[in-house]
This record gives sequence, C-alpha cells and structure tokens, in this order.
Amino acid sequence: MFFNIAKQPQLNFSHFYELGPFCASTDAGWSLARLQQYQVLYKGYVDTGSIESALEHIIHESEPQLLGNFCALIYNTETNSLKIRSDRYRGYPVWFDCDGVTNLDKKINTAWTDSLIEIMSDGSVTESKFDLIGDIDTTPVDLDHAVEYIHQLLIEKTQNFLKHNTRPIKTFLSGGVDTLLVYSYLQRFSNNFELVRGEHFEYDKFWLLNSGTVNNNFWGYRQLHHWQQPCVLTSGAPGDEFMLRSPTTADLFLKFHGESVVDLLESDWKNCLHYQYFHQPKNYKIFQTQTVDPTWDHKTLLWNLCNIISNDWQHWHLGSTLTWTPLRDLEIFKMLIRLPATVALGQIMHSDISRMLIEKNKPGLSQLFSDQKNSGNPLSNLCDFLL
Repeated sequence: MFFNIAKQPQLNFSHFYELGPFCASTDAGWSLARLQQYQVLYKGYVDTGSIESALEHIIHESEPQLLGNFCALIYNTETNSLKIRSDRYRGYPVWFDCDGVTNLDKKINTAWTDSLIEIMSDGSVTESKFDLIGDIDTTPVDLDHAVEYIHQLLIEKTQNFLKHNTRPIKTFLSGGVDTLLVYSYLQRFSNNFELVRGEHFEYDKFWLLNSGTVNNNFWGYRQLHHWQQPCVLTSGAPGDEFMLRSPTTADLFLKFHGESVVDLLESDWKNCLHYQYFHQPKNYKIFQTQTVDPTWDHKTLLWNLCNIISNDWQHWHLGSTLTWTPLRDLEIFKMLIRLPATVALGQIMHSDISRMLIEKNKPGLSQLFSDQKNSGNPLSNLCDFLL
C-alpha cells in the first residue's frame, strides 16, 4: 500500500493516477471511485463491511473512526485539495515536504498516526490532530475478564472479516505465537483458506524497483509473503506491540510498578518463552538503560504506552496481497495494561494470555509455536502439523 503524491509521477512506482493537479504514484492493487465531487483512490479493507460501501463515510468523517487496514486518497474537485484518510489506527507512516507526500521514503516532516493530512492545490500541506487514543481507563481488571474481552473482540473481528472478504485467504505459520493466535480464530470459523507450507514471494514491478528501499526502511517486509494475484495474507503483526510484549512498552509498564525485566530474567523466568529474545543486546540494553519519567502518574504512563505502539509502523499491504492484521487494535492493548503488573507478567514474559486465547479456539494448538521467541529453530514444533 505504497504511494507518493506530487505534481509529477514518480518512476520508481508501477501505477499512476491523475487526481486533479496531483499525480498519485502507487504500487499495484489500488482502485479508483468517483462519488459526487470526489475522486477516491483506495486500497485495503474495513472490519465491518466492504470498503466500497464505506467510502462515503470515509470521505465525510471528520476524524478516522472505522477499524481495518486501509488508505484512501480523496481528491475534492470543488476545493482542488486532496486528503489522506485511513483506518483509526493507521498502520503506515506518512512523510511530507515541499516536494510531496509519501509512505515509502522518509522526508523532513513526519505525520504521526494522530495526524490528518490535506494537500492544497499549490502543493502545501495542512496537518491537523485528532484524539487517537481516547479515554484511558485505569480501573484494574482480573485475568479472566481480560482474556474473555479480547476473545470476544477477536471473534467479532474474524466473523466480520470472513463475512465480507471476497479474496482467497493465505495463512502462514512462522512458529511465532501471533501467527498461531490469528490462525486459531481463522480455523475456528472457516476451512476456506490455504495453509502455506513455505515462504512464498512473487516479484512485481514495484518490488523490483524498490525492494532495497522497502527492506531497509521497514524490517517487517523481510518476513512478508506476496502473490501477484489478489489475495489476503493473515498476519500476526504487530502482535508484540498490541499484546504487551514489546520490550520498550513492557519495560516501562513493569518499571512503573516496581518490577525489573533484568531481575525477572535471572529469577523465576529463566525458562520463559521470551528469555533469549529479551537477552538480545538491543533489547537487554533497553531494560538496563530505560527509565520512567518521574512526573508520570498512572494515566499518563498508560497514555504514553498507547502512543508508542500507535506509531510503531511495521508492514502493510503490498501489491495485490492484502494483509489481515486483527491484532492491530488499541482496545486489546488498553485491556492488557489494566491488569495488575503481577498478573501481566505471565503475558510479558511467556505469552500466557496469548496461549489461553489459542486454547479457547482449539485445545492443544498452542504447543505448535516455538519454545523460544525468534531464536533457535522456530519451525521445529510444526513438523507433525505441517508434514
């Protein structure tokens, strides 16, 4: 779902659309619609229906409300301006300068996820803010409540996705907990999908022109699959972040509550799923050096945690392959950070809540993910299942 908006086409892209005085250069898979005085170039999906049926709502909403994973470039022929709109938790960056707006290469200015961008006819950019995070509830919840809340949310997301999706579904198990978690909900409600037994990546023109740029700027694409024919790839991204296992946010959460990941790794959690992952130098350095702002109260801490993960962009749709990312929902994270730290420890260190959710869908399935996150032989527990 890559784009560049400028006065001239960008020749490192594969598709080009005239939107008034602007040229939108994109990768494959975009569609163009005309509604009243608007031209809308769009790509992706919404959770609650077809994206085509949601376009009029997207055009007129004052701030993003719909969930899903999409981008809409909306040109207004009456004002001669172009707006960029997305789902509420926009999963991709937006950068801009005097030469244009893009999500491929970093520019001088970054429009964070709570920014709304409008490009005027002279090429100038107007940026406005909205309240992305919303209310922060600090009321503690118990483990059963949190698990059931997330379970029902993911059930609803999966059923809506299956109800409205018209593309073939591909799913790949990486040995990670998040791909298995998403798979557990998919297989609970459908057998109409292809379980991909190997890495698959088909080149298209955009990828051949930009593979180095994409891989260097966005590490998540090194783990992605791609088909030229339209399809949907199920994805566990960004599970670490939204499931309270990202080193930065988990460390801040625990330190605020008087816990230390460094101490935990050397005491009761030596055999936890994340032991080797948390010991990686880049992560261990976070645990050793990061501090919590002493002026933060509990609500300020939680707001900052939400803000960090909301701006953690990893990967999004590529070409004609859409990526279904049901874990990218701030309400999941907001529920997890309401847990007492002593209870949340099991999720942070060992993915206990993720395991519980998988087991709700298919008992025994959680045995398939790797014994150590991102270490050793991550596919080894999948032998009997895949072969």
